[in-house]
Amino acid sequence: MDKRTAEQLRRNYPDYVPLDVAAKYLGVSRRQLSWLIAEGREPYASVGGNIGKKQRYARVYTEPLIALLCGDREAGE
Repeated sequence: MDKRTAEQLRRNYPDYVPLDVAAKYLGVSRRQLSWLIAEGREPYASVGGNIGKKQRYARVYTEPLIALLCGDREAGE
């Protein structure tokens, strides 16, 4: 991920990214991403979590998503 895209994600979604947006970056469907997070599958579970007692919906956090997409490089380079 390039610096411009990372900054745009930070600006548009400072805390968490909607599932449909995150799914496009990760190459999976929205429903599949929700399921992968709920199942605790890595690396998807490292960028999000289930919200609510009954795991009604998943949330993908912005900074861990950017770090995953940047790989070993510093986020935003």
